[in-house]
Amino acid sequence: MIVAQLLYYFLMVGLGLCIQENVLETSAWTRDFSDFMASFIPQIDRITALNIEPEANRFYFATLWATSPALFGILLGNIYRTRSTLQKVWDMSLLKVLGSMFGLALMLAWTQHLWFVNPSMRLSEFLFGTGVGRSFLAQLVFYVGAVFCIAGLMVWCLGWLSGYIPRNLKEKRHE
Repeated sequence: MIVAQLLYYFLMVGLGLCIQENVLETSAWTRDFSDFMASFIPQIDRITALNIEPEANRFYFATLWATSPALFGILLGNIYRTRSTLQKVWDMSLLKVLGSMFGLALMLAWTQHLWFVNPSMRLSEFLFGTGVGRSFLAQLVFYVGAVFCIAGLMVWCLGWLSGYIPRNLKEKRHE
């Protein structure tokens, strides 16, 4: 599963490095595809509004979010497969877990709404203005982190709803 995650990451890095600045002007399908994805994912319009290579970033993040079901499946499978090594998560008190989930929710909201991302900041210029920044770092900060948080939250909720976590808390036994 880790190999699948790395393969996906480097495939998206390669795509980010190869995107031309005027990708939306070159063909109508890229423009239509980006507009279609932006109708579901408001983050794409927010990144475009920064006006730092707007066409390349719009198409790149539209492609990332279009492939997110594949990444979500990989991450969900990896989290589920390693659930026995996550003993400390199952042993946490509910208050600590809710506090952690609140922190993750804030991080997830930040990555989607781009709070404190200003086009005049050097960090924003680096993350969205260069192919290297967009491919290697912006992908991790504004996309993979969000998908990973959602997958982790889903596994945690399913663990509670299925009775897996409460059962292991009572028995102090982990598979």
